Amino acid sequence: MTNLLNWKERWESALREQHRVLFDYETKSLKPEYAEYINCPVCNSPKFKFLFEKDWFQYVRCKNCSMVYMNPRMNLAATHSFYNSNVNAIYNETKFDQVSTSTNMDDQINYANLKLLDQFRNHKRGAILEIGSAKGFFLSKAKEMGYEIYGLELNRANYEYSRKQLGDTILNVDLSEARFEDRKFDVVYMRDVIEHIANPKTFLQEVSRITKPGGFIFLETHNIESWINKLTRERHIVIFGFEHPNHWSPKTLGLVLSQNGFAVKKVIQASLDFTLADILSYMITPSFTTIYPKPVSRVKRFMVKLLLMPYRFKLIPWLDRNTLPRIANYFGGGSVMKVIAQKSV
Repeated sequence: MTNLLNWKERWESALREQHRVLFDYETKSLKPEYAEYINCPVCNSPKFKFLFEKDWFQYVRCKNCSMVYMNPRMNLAATHSFYNSNVNAIYNETKFDQVSTSTNMDDQINYANLKLLDQFRNHKRGAILEIGSAKGFFLSKAKEMGYEIYGLELNRANYEYSRKQLGDTILNVDLSEARFEDRKFDVVYMRDVIEHIANPKTFLQEVSRITKPGGFIFLETHNIESWINKLTRERHIVIFGFEHPNHWSPKTLGLVLSQNGFAVKKVIQASLDFTLADILSYMITPSFTTIYPKPVSRVKRFMVKLLLMPYRFKLIPWLDRNTLPRIANYFGGGSVMKVIAQKSV
C-alpha cells in the first residue's frame, strides 16, 4: 500500500511544479498565455464581486445569479498541461489504484444514490449512462438491477479495468466525442463531475440531447452555499483551482438545468464534513488541495487545540457527528447536494 507520507510529499511537489508552470511569481497571477477571462458561466453576466483567493486562483460571485466561479480560469492549454502532468497519476494511487477507505466510501455513496434513484423512478429500468464511471462499481450494481448500462471514463487504467468487467459499452472518450444518438438514455448519472466542467451550458445541452423526454439526470456535487464552505471559505478541500472552475449551489444548479430543459424534482443534502471538529481542523490544517498555505498564528493554534480538548471524551465526538450535520442538512446548509431533475416531455 502506498506510503501516505511519501505520497503527500510527491503530491505537493507535483502541484508546485504545475503551479510554477502556469503562474507568474512576480505578479502572482496566471500567465497571460494560460489565462481565460470569462463572463458568468450560467447567466453570462459580466458583473461580479471578488469572493476569495487560494494559491493565487481568484474566485468571484456573479452579481446577477450568485454563481461562484474562477475568474480568470485556466484556458484549454493550461488544462491540458495539468491533466497531462503526473499529478493525476499520483492522486489515483490512493483514489483508484488500491483498495482504500476513500474508494470504499465512494462505492457506498454511489450505491446509495443508485437505490435512491431507482426508488424515485418507481423501479423503472432502461438505459443508464454514468459520466465518470471510474472502475464501474455503480454501473455493475445498475446492471444487477436490470439497467442497460453505458459509461464514459477518461482515466485509461479505470477504463480498461471496467471495460473488461462490464463490456464494450464503456468508452474512453468525453461526452462530446461519444456521439450518442438522440434521446437514448432514461437516466444520466454523474457524481463529482459538474464542478470540473468549464462550460456547463454546452455540456448540459449535450446531456439534454441524449436524454429521453421524461428521463432523469442525477447530479451530486458540493454545495458552495453550505455552512462548512461559508465558514472555511478558501481553506476547504473543494476549493481547488486546477480542477474545479465552477462551484454550485441548489439555486445556480437549478438555473442551469432549467436552461437546458430539466426541471429539478428533488434536492437532497448531506454533510460529510460539517462538525465542529472539522471546522476547527480547517482553521489550522491546510487541506491537501492547498499548495501554499497561509500562516496560522500561535494564538489561533492554541485556541483551536484548547477547543478540541473535550474530544478526548467519546460522548463529545459522537454528539458532534450526530447533531451538526443533521441540523445543516435540515436548514439547507449541507455540504453535498444530490439533485434529481427530469427532462420536459
